[in-house]
Amino acid sequence: MQRHSARLVLVALAMVAAVGAGCASLKAPTLQVDALKMGDMGITGAALDITFRVRNPNPEKITVEKFEYELSLNGEKLGRGYEATGFELEGFAEEKVTSRFDVNFLNLPMAVKNVLEDKDGEARVKGHFYVTEEGSTSLRKLGFKAKADLAFRN
Repeated sequence: MQRHSARLVLVALAMVAAVGAGCASLKAPTLQVDALKMGDMGITGAALDITFRVRNPNPEKITVEKFEYELSLNGEKLGRGYEATGFELEGFAEEKVTSRFDVNFLNLPMAVKNVLEDKDGEARVKGHFYVTEEGSTSLRKLGFKAKADLAFRN
């Protein structure tokens, strides 16, 4: 009887380990800043259209339900943004996604204002994807970060 219980415990542990290993195998999508385009500009702020290239490093299709990010320009935080429109990525595929980001000039350091006027800089973005795998309904939170040297387009 005791030997039977020990086997059941071992089988249960093996199953938990297998399920955990399967869940751990999902890699976070990669994100790169592709372009920043100056949108509408007002007295107190501006809108930026940020185009990201999002790549799926997994062989399986995933769905990015949404993502959130923090954007910095030349080391100065501009604020937080998000993209709530979901999209699917086939295995090893890439998608371009554009997100609207509002910049408040009243909270913006002078150094960042100068970069916006000069039309170039280094952008850094970090945040989280909220992803589901094909055949799964559980939402997973996966972190990312990236940087890019870029020029603004009008």
